[in-house]
Amino acid sequence: MSEIVILYILSRYDATIYKISKIMEEMFFAFLKPSLGTINPAVKRLIKLGCIETEDKMSQGGMASKMCSITPVGRKHLKNLLLSLEFNHPAHILNNARIALFCADVLDDNEKAQLVKNIQNHLILFKGRTQEALNNPYLTLSDEQKKISLSKVDEAEKILEML
Repeated sequence: MSEIVILYILSRYDATIYKISKIMEEMFFAFLKPSLGTINPAVKRLIKLGCIETEDKMSQGGMASKMCSITPVGRKHLKNLLLSLEFNHPAHILNNARIALFCADVLDDNEKAQLVKNIQNHLILFKGRTQEALNNPYLTLSDEQKKISLSKVDEAEKILEML
């Protein structure tokens, strides 16, 4: 998800790695807060892929910094990442769906429809599996565990209603 968010930010602004982290905090505060230790390697991978280019600049304080900008390859890669998004980890599905939908304005209408369909399918599966677990007579869950699971089903339903 870090690569999607980084490329999304750079599709809107040129920024240093530090500025990328600050924009992430401001723009995606409700969804994620990656550290510079997560952002730096992701930016380096994206540079190697040709998705980002950098330019050495001097900051106002006289410090050397690298200004990052997205390339045409990066714009295409961002779209591909969004359209091929897999929801492999159930604990992250709701957050990843929100982030993908938040970044969907870089897609055209057909691509958005494809993304929405992918998210809908995964949320429906997530809801079904969670409800199946809740109804499993051999699975002993405490009241708190049931409430948490039901709240996740409610979150999934709210996202589905929004779509």
